[in-house]
Amino acid sequence: MFGYVRPLVPALRVREYEWYRAVYCGLCRSMGTVSGQFSRLTLSYDFAFLALVRLILSDEEAEFAAHRCAVHPLRTRLMAEEHPALRYTAAAAACLAEAKRSDDMADETGTARLKPMLLTPLTGSMVRHTERTEPDTAVLLPCIKEHLTHLAALEKAGCASPDEAAQVFGSLLGDLFAFRLTGSAAAVAHSIGAGTGRFIYLCDAMDDLADDVRKGRYNPLARLWSDMALNADGKPTELVKDSFTTGIPLELERLGLAAELLPEHPLTEIVKNIVYLGMPDMAKRIAEGHSPGSRRKLVHSPVSAPETIHGSQQ
Repeated sequence: MFGYVRPLVPALRVREYEWYRAVYCGLCRSMGTVSGQFSRLTLSYDFAFLALVRLILSDEEAEFAAHRCAVHPLRTRLMAEEHPALRYTAAAAACLAEAKRSDDMADETGTARLKPMLLTPLTGSMVRHTERTEPDTAVLLPCIKEHLTHLAALEKAGCASPDEAAQVFGSLLGDLFAFRLTGSAAAVAHSIGAGTGRFIYLCDAMDDLADDVRKGRYNPLARLWSDMALNADGKPTELVKDSFTTGIPLELERLGLAAELLPEHPLTEIVKNIVYLGMPDMAKRIAEGHSPGSRRKLVHSPVSAPETIHGSQQ
């Protein structure tokens, strides 16, 4: 996805940080198994957040052990072992990558279509791998495409309501977070996913505002504020910044209410760190014009002994 959903690392306890990094690395390994080795290039912090929520809501224990990886072969590090929540997240990541590539191909023109065109073999391979390894998730891709088609229709119509467009992407992630869960676990996952989707969409709109206006692409903030969206220097006006920094806390308040419904679990505090600290920090950086990029190197601490984290289904 976009890399906007990250923890505020300095506020994590040492063990929480090791667990977060272990989930991130474990998801990377699962992506290699489920959707092929090249799919690991698409790993982002947003999917690590999905994995955390699914692990918390799982009945199965999450086990952690020391492993080496091809990128860091000289030192072992703590990683989450194979788990259904990680395999599902890997499958969801592959399907979303392919749907996004297909959507970009339909939206872009001229040389801008080159990037999604070049990605076709990669995302196609990811989906084929996923269909073989996780056949139960075959319905994910049509579901994602249905939401993106709805979103594309709003964009084509020039929707001037950021909230309306964000709601569609929120519904998409809500369905991904809650897929095949039941009862209260499904309700909590959907609420967290929907809030996360709205946050990501609004952050992406703010982050890309100047570039979208320059290239003539749709952006809900540009449609809403028209000539008042950018200053003469091509940067967002204070009016747009103020509306963004006012709206995001309201979204995160709703997301926080959903996060409070998560069961007691060692990973729950990491999710709350992301919601209460990491996401507000990210929104502030975007408003100040500091684009985060999709990936950032994690600082690695020493590997602790193998351990098991007990999950609890609501």
